[in-house]
Amino acid sequence: MIADLGALLRWTRFAGRIPRVPGRAAEYARQYDLVIAPIVESTVEGARRERIGRALKAASVKLGFLLGGYAAMAGLPLRSDLAALSGAVTRAYDDLIDDFGSPELDRRLDELFHGRDFQPAGELERLFHGLFREVERRLGRDRDDPIFTALRGLHGCQVRSRLRQGDPAIPAEELAAITAGKGGFGTVVLFALVRPGMPERELALVHELGGVLQQLDDYQDVELDRRAGVVTAATRDGLSLPQVCAGLRALAPRLHAHYGRVRPLYAVVYAYLWASFLRRHLPGLGSGGGTPRGPLGFLLRPGDNLVQQAVHRRR
Repeated sequence: MIADLGALLRWTRFAGRIPRVPGRAAEYARQYDLVIAPIVESTVEGARRERIGRALKAASVKLGFLLGGYAAMAGLPLRSDLAALSGAVTRAYDDLIDDFGSPELDRRLDELFHGRDFQPAGELERLFHGLFREVERRLGRDRDDPIFTALRGLHGCQVRSRLRQGDPAIPAEELAAITAGKGGFGTVVLFALVRPGMPERELALVHELGGVLQQLDDYQDVELDRRAGVVTAATRDGLSLPQVCAGLRALAPRLHAHYGRVRPLYAVVYAYLWASFLRRHLPGLGSGGGTPRGPLGFLLRPGDNLVQQAVHRRR
């Protein structure tokens, strides 16, 4: 704990003010109510609807801030509807793969991501399909945009993760490649919502950043992953918060050279670092029921998925 706290304190030079935090959190939540809630209403039935809605809204706000940080760093406009949708569709996809993944579903999702037909089977598939089509419609991009290439790369890494990260003997090199791929392609997909036609140089930089952000996710979810039998560098005690901070520090000069600034994004990442630290060392924090009342509550809320609460999660 002391080493983790020391790493955070050494990182303060990257900290900065996140503008309009309450107002932006409220806007992402409002977009959830306007855009996402109707899709949930039309695809999810019964008592599960409220819990699924809470999980999706938390994801919408959390990833909305990360996407907003990238947009500010890159000097690009941010659409709050796409920011909110990004978190919801990411949450739905991750849980679909983790909890219902099968070779048949893997194949059908690959068809969807190549622009072909997809016939949803079951409630969660209908929810994800509705969210995905809404993103697609609002984005209005041609299929040759890099966002779709990255999406297909992400799907391949997620399938590989489900098949291999349950093996306690998975080689460290393979585990590192899966981690870098999941985080890298996932972050490219997220940031490409703001940047049409993302150029190759930026794609590589964002992909590398995403690999470090995936390490942060693994650090904070270490106990959940251990209970679920998911192998990560963190569950092997081979990943610490100081290592994550070192990776982010190493990337900062290159991000600054490319964008001319780094603080708008890193201020959000710094808040994520603190939230991850608190969730790791004070696991009961933010775990109460109901919808969080502020942005900190959304950040601290454990990673409930759409099928089971985080505290009960089993793969």
